Parts: sequence; C-alpha cells; structure tokens
Amino acid sequence: MGLNAPQALCRNRPGEDAMKMRMAIIMGVILISLAALVLTTGGMKQDSILIVDTHTVGIQPDKFQGREIRMRGFVRPGSILRYGDRADFEVSQTDPAHPEREVVIPVHFTGETQLPDTFEDGARVRVDGVLDGSNRLVATHVEAKCASKYEAEYAERSAAEI
Repeated sequence: MGLNAPQALCRNRPGEDAMKMRMAIIMGVILISLAALVLTTGGMKQDSILIVDTHTVGIQPDKFQGREIRMRGFVRPGSILRYGDRADFEVSQTDPAHPEREVVIPVHFTGETQLPDTFEDGARVRVDGVLDGSNRLVATHVEAKCASKYEAEYAERSAAEI
C-alpha cells in the first residue's frame, strides 16, 4: 500500500525522533542547571554572617563594628530589661586566655522577631546583629537554650578549642 503525498510529508526521517528526544533532555539539563545556579548564588548573600564568641568581640571591638555578626555567649544574670517587643540585656563570657576576666557586651534587641521562651538569665544565646559605634550589638534575632542543660557542654567545647 502506498502513501499519498500529504502522509509522506508528515513522516519523520530515520533517527529524527531520537534526535528530538536528545535535544529535549539537553535543554532540560541546561534549565535545571541554571535554576540551581540562581538558587545557590542568591542564598549565599544571606549566609554571610560572621560567627564569633563574646570574648572575641570584647577584645577586638573595632574589628567587628558595622559588620553583621552572630555572637555567642550567655545572658548576664540581672541584665534583662524588656520594653514591649524590644529588650536590652548583656551577653557575657569568660576570656579563655584570662579566666578571671569576664567580657560583657551590651545588646539592644529591636523586636523584629520574638524572643524565645528559653530566653532568661544565664541562658546560652546566639545573637544576630550589627555592632554599633558604642560597642553595643543592635540585634534583630536571638536564639536561646536552657543554660543548665548546655552550659557544661559549651564550656568543654570552648576549652577544647584553645
């Protein structure tokens, strides 16, 4: 049985279907690669927070002024003053090079996020913010853990880093 002229024109040449499939796969891989590149480079800007201990900030405050940092330490007992959603408190830590010296950094929490339920005197904290010209950390985010549970582990780890 012969094909009439319109059916003959619609018929693919040998191997044309395989070539279309390969082209579709290549285009898919390119699109996925571009999407992954955009996602990874866009996310890197948000991850550029410098992580430091309180004693390091206290010893070299000029090095951290105006920079976004995540400072680790402990809420100094008796220092918490709350003003609605905002709060002022102090974060302290013993200087490993001079165990008799306690380094204290004042913190002003802006209230952009909520303070955690575990935020209390003596709690281990991570505070995200910018160190201003008066060596006060203006914080936008605070994370706190129960001091009694984590204090020993943190002290052991800090001693091991020395």
